[in-house]
Amino acid sequence: MSDIKTRFAPSPTGYLHIGGARTALFAWLYAKSMGGECTLRIEDTDKSRSDDKYTQEILNSFNWLDIKFDHNVVYQSNNLNRYKEVVDILIEKNCAYVCKGQELEEDRKYRNQKLQREENTVVRFKMPDEGSTSFKDIIKGDISVLNTQLDDFIIERSDGSATYNFCVVVDDMDSKITHVIRGDDHVNNTFKQINVFKALSIQEPKYGHVPMILGEDGKRLSKRHGALGVQEYKEMGILPEALKNYLLRLGWSDGDRELFSRDEMLLHFQKGTFNQSPSTFSLDKLLWYNKHYLDESSIDELNGMINLKEFNGSDYSNSVLELIRERCSSLTEFYENSQYFFEDPVDFDETLLKKHIKEDTHDHLELLGSYLAELESWELDSLKNILQQTVDELSIGFGKLGLPLRLALTASVNSPSIDRVCELLGREVTLRRLEKFLELTKN
Repeated sequence: MSDIKTRFAPSPTGYLHIGGARTALFAWLYAKSMGGECTLRIEDTDKSRSDDKYTQEILNSFNWLDIKFDHNVVYQSNNLNRYKEVVDILIEKNCAYVCKGQELEEDRKYRNQKLQREENTVVRFKMPDEGSTSFKDIIKGDISVLNTQLDDFIIERSDGSATYNFCVVVDDMDSKITHVIRGDDHVNNTFKQINVFKALSIQEPKYGHVPMILGEDGKRLSKRHGALGVQEYKEMGILPEALKNYLLRLGWSDGDRELFSRDEMLLHFQKGTFNQSPSTFSLDKLLWYNKHYLDESSIDELNGMINLKEFNGSDYSNSVLELIRERCSSLTEFYENSQYFFEDPVDFDETLLKKHIKEDTHDHLELLGSYLAELESWELDSLKNILQQTVDELSIGFGKLGLPLRLALTASVNSPSIDRVCELLGREVTLRRLEKFLELTKN
């Protein structure tokens, strides 16, 4: 095993969102593709905003995605005494100072006064006055900033609690993190953290900042673009393999290849390249990936994934699955596209009725019903022939008969081929539903 060690460090102040999941995947793949380790750290020092339910949701999301971290989960809230120890070290090394109030312009006068901690004091990190802070980003290349542009940021609040940019350094140092892969909204934090590492005489990790994800309108990604929490994608019927594959390609590429199994991700990750510019989230593209994995699944696998009582492995329910699977891009769509195979429709959309039921439609369906009732062989070829025969006899387009028939049998105008629907429903159900529909639309 190599000495490479990455981490993903979410705050449990909300659900794991699509951007966080992608960052975690990249950090995990970066380490695992080189035989290293990746750990999970829950940054829960902000007790006013942190919630155990979010922690559990984060853990559940990674379990569903099959992203398995190394070692036990690290909780920042268990390290409070350690943070105080390191603050003391920085003060002793004259790399941090105690000051009153929380206004930087006022507090800089305390830089060399060596005040003692009191009830209303904070501790600030003493940023170098000269020179610059630079690092070679794994993704973005060389990045630099003048130290005069960096503030003496607070590392310990007046209540004694440590702040984010300081806690991160201590945790990365103690966990021996060698590489940090995270969103590029952290670039400014990196300059601060590097200087704390230097003050502690510890080699900082190598950093890689992934460009953000945008909506298709070019604006910062949000729920209105279809971006949801990981568990919400699960609930809408997205497969974990599909979401993981989509996240991989949302900011990384290896040529034009789109599809990668878990093993292929590990094999190809180091050969591929990170995108330099922001990625665009597309729900349609995610559904494209999802449909690929659904299409690759066997009927038995689909039965297990859909987990509905109707799909019980019987010949009938399996035939329904085979018929509708080409129309389904998510697990929830199997339910939406199958209910009329198991229950007679009772609610018909008035708009559809007005659009497709014309003055002569009732007579057309009645004629078809009489032919269907006399049909000797209820097989696909016979059903196709009788439908075509009726259309020819009436001298109408197929849609003028097929659409009303589809509406009668499914309460929808979107379904698989209507002759195949009739065949699968069977003679008794087809004729019963047609009769009820004729009664409903009479006059």
